[in-house]
Amino acid sequence: MTAATTATRAGEPSARLGLVAVAVAWTAVLARALILSGPDLRLAYVAGMTPFLAMLLVVIVRRPRVTPALHVAFAAQAAIVLVLLALDTDHDFLTTLLVLECYEAAVATGGSTRLAWVTLLVATIGCSLVLALGPLHGLALALIPMAAGIVLAMFPVVGGELEVARAQSAAMVADLQAAQEQLRVYADQVDELAAIEERSWLARELQGSVSGTLASALEVSAAARASLPDPTGAAPQLERLQALTQHALAQMRRIIGELRPPAPTDGPATADRAGLD
Repeated sequence: MTAATTATRAGEPSARLGLVAVAVAWTAVLARALILSGPDLRLAYVAGMTPFLAMLLVVIVRRPRVTPALHVAFAAQAAIVLVLLALDTDHDFLTTLLVLECYEAAVATGGSTRLAWVTLLVATIGCSLVLALGPLHGLALALIPMAAGIVLAMFPVVGGELEVARAQSAAMVADLQAAQEQLRVYADQVDELAAIEERSWLARELQGSVSGTLASALEVSAAARASLPDPTGAAPQLERLQALTQHALAQMRRIIGELRPPAPTDGPATADRAGLD
């Protein structure tokens, strides 16, 4: 699983939360417009805000690629808000829809495109209220929705960056765990090589000292047996000594062969033969 996929899945709860917030804000704006408007304007508000919400939800949920059609949808939504605001300039709360569109643009676009659309929508909030209500009154009412548009646009940006950073941190932790496991394997291999080296050293020591001593004893007993003038008395004892020495030498060589690590292409029999040489 890649970091981008992890970030997308991790960001699904925050995306659903943003979608719920958008729906609640739109419902509040529509309810207020219907309550404060006369019967002749209520149908116009419903007719205008319904397609606005439809485009808003489609863009937020589906997140289509940035194409000319997406820019046309953004422009159409802004135009709907301006037309509804022109119906009654006292309904300055309608600029909340442009705040929601700032969030929509931040979710659906990125980079310079996101910056351009958020800047344009925030400027539209200020200009529309200044033109409708006058410079002082309009600007006073526009500051809060303008700030809200900027903050709401930053929400998906910061959230996305946090999720990407979290996914990257999780990937780094997984890499560190894999590296730690590899180091453990290397440590086991080092211990095994150290044990093999120790066995090889012990085999060399046995072959160089004990095995050599037994071989010398075997030669001495054979020479003593051959030099005796009357072999009838001591010969049996020398023969027994020679047999025991040969048996001990054979056992010592077998042990040396077992201590020596086998060659990569040799089997146990080859290792035993190497110890007996």
